[in-house]
Amino acid sequence: MTTRAVVAATAGVVVGLALACDQPTAPEKLKVTTPIPVTVVSLKITGPDAIAPGDTVSFTATGLLSNGKTEDDTRKVTWSAFPATSVLTIAPNTGQATAQASGEVAILAAYQGGVTCCQARITRTVLPPNTYRLTGRVSELGLSVQDATVAVLSGIGEGLSTTTDNGGTYRLYGVAGAIQIKFSKPGYDDIVKTFTATRNDVLDFPQAHQTAGIPSLAGTYTLTLTADPACPTIATKGVPALPDDFRQPRSYAASLTQNGPALTVTLTGPEIVPTQKGFFGRIDPDAIEFQIGSPYNYYGYFDGIAEQLSATEEFLFRGQVHAQRSGNTIAGPLNGTLEILTEPGNLITAQCAAANNQVTLTRAAQPARSR
Repeated sequence: MTTRAVVAATAGVVVGLALACDQPTAPEKLKVTTPIPVTVVSLKITGPDAIAPGDTVSFTATGLLSNGKTEDDTRKVTWSAFPATSVLTIAPNTGQATAQASGEVAILAAYQGGVTCCQARITRTVLPPNTYRLTGRVSELGLSVQDATVAVLSGIGEGLSTTTDNGGTYRLYGVAGAIQIKFSKPGYDDIVKTFTATRNDVLDFPQAHQTAGIPSLAGTYTLTLTADPACPTIATKGVPALPDDFRQPRSYAASLTQNGPALTVTLTGPEIVPTQKGFFGRIDPDAIEFQIGSPYNYYGYFDGIAEQLSATEEFLFRGQVHAQRSGNTIAGPLNGTLEILTEPGNLITAQCAAANNQVTLTRAAQPARSR
């Protein structure tokens, strides 16, 4: 091949490559990106700490977003207060609140309209200016004393009084400086204490003492359970009535131990299920109270005293007993439930829920002392 031919061939290849490079290429597919939605992940309430009766104040709700930013959601939430009217009222759409009287109030904010992430709650105390809250617990050898009166006898807050709750706790709002506080309850010795209130503070009364003293009840007993005559004799709501032999008195050996006013009853017979053999009580000035099983019996939750009837059946009773003592006997109505359970599944095969089942604890005769 001549030099001219080689040059011509080379030129043709170059032209071909150039033409090939000029050809359009297939376009790449466009990537579609779905935006990540911004959502609320938490909620916070802010507002004044000090509120006096008659004040009108505003609270703010701030939402924290999933992108790290915050937004003012004061008008996107629904506001409420508990207790609703006695201490403070709040506008449900604006967070503006008006204090009504001294006390504590919970302020709540919750999203509406499909935003379900969260809600927020804060507690505020409403007090006259320059006064404080005084709280405490009244107890007798560690046991709460409920329905007792705690009152301010002198000083700022004189005339204030309140009643202890189920846990023996009291709360007084609007005290300051040197004050005198009195605990009182029928059957108990009065207690008066001097205290200086310079902040929200705590003053307990652990020295509550029954005027008449506490009787000694420890010993060996026989517990007799008698079904309420009002127990139905036909099935109720599909649950069979108690058989006749369970309507008759049933007796169990028992022991009672005591620590001051606190009592523990343990059934000792071999027929008693070991894990469900005991219950507690306390001596009050006017009665003896027992709680058999949990005071919060939800459907399907079985506790109390259980007697093993067979490999698959148990007889169970539970409830509250308000008893009186007379000589060697402690007796009172059992407001609760008697039932027969069958395994597997704790199936209720007979039941009576009534207010006047009877529980009697009869103390065994004490041996005569030799002279």
